Parts: sequence; C-alpha cells; structure tokens
Amino acid sequence: MENKVSGSVQSVERAFHLLELLADNGDSTLTELSAAIDVPTPTTHRFLKTLVSLGYVRQLPDRRYGLGMKLTRLAGRVDSQLAPIVAPHLDTLAREIGESANLAVLEGHMVVYIAQSPSRHAMRMFTEVGHRAYTHLTGVGKAILADLPDEQMARIAGRDRPQHH
Repeated sequence: MENKVSGSVQSVERAFHLLELLADNGDSTLTELSAAIDVPTPTTHRFLKTLVSLGYVRQLPDRRYGLGMKLTRLAGRVDSQLAPIVAPHLDTLAREIGESANLAVLEGHMVVYIAQSPSRHAMRMFTEVGHRAYTHLTGVGKAILADLPDEQMARIAGRDRPQHH
C-alpha cells in the first residue's frame, strides 16, 4: 500500500484500500482482494465481513464482493455540499461551449470526476461522478497535466504508461 502516513491506523488504511480496489476493479473475489492488499485471506475476510455488516460492501450470490449502497449516502453528502458552488459555473460553461462540462481533480496519478453539467445534445458525453481515469486518457486529465510542474507531470505520465515486460 502506498501513501503510508505516520501515526495512521493500519486497519483503517486497509479497509479503505479494499473500498478503493472495489471502486477501481469492480466486483472481486476474496482471493483477489487479499492478494491486492497483501494480507492473509482470513484477515481480509474479517475486514470484508465488517464492511458488509456496516453496509459499505455487499457480498454477491457468487461470493464475490462489491461496493455497498451505503457509500452512496457518503458520496451524496459530498455532492450536496459541492453542487451549489460548482453547478452554476459548469452550467454556464456547458451552455457557452454547447458540450458537456466536467469538473475533475487529480488524485494520485488519476483524475476523479466530481461534477458534470451535461450537454443538451441528444448525442453527448456522460461521465459518472466518482469515475476515475488515467490522466492521459481524458481531456480534463490532459488539461490538468499541462498545468503541472514538469517533474510532477513526468512522474504521473510515466506511471500511466503500460509497462511492457
């Protein structure tokens, strides 16, 4: 796990890492999740069992795990705080350019969409709020990269490139 913080609680870090893996990779098996966080399967199972009991993770009939609906409450709270601030600006921009307008932030080496005002055209681009993408694959990601210091841009762009073995 990257981004270890001094004085942090390891079990909380691992629980959130599991949630991020499920968000990035979709429904996953216990074995896949355990390997990804490099924790023994019984320990990972206890983490998942706790997250399932709290409603943040769900176990599917095929025994895979996926994100739980309780996360939408948390995401909705962030959206309700942000929307009144950014919505008028995104709506104006979308009207002026005649296309969808997105707001995204850089998180690590990826962009995360945090708001959108869709175009009024029948054929339009729609990106789900919360969607994560590699910076070089999106217009908003390229715009963010263009405004970064050279060394940070190079570090992020280098991580986005597929590794050939």
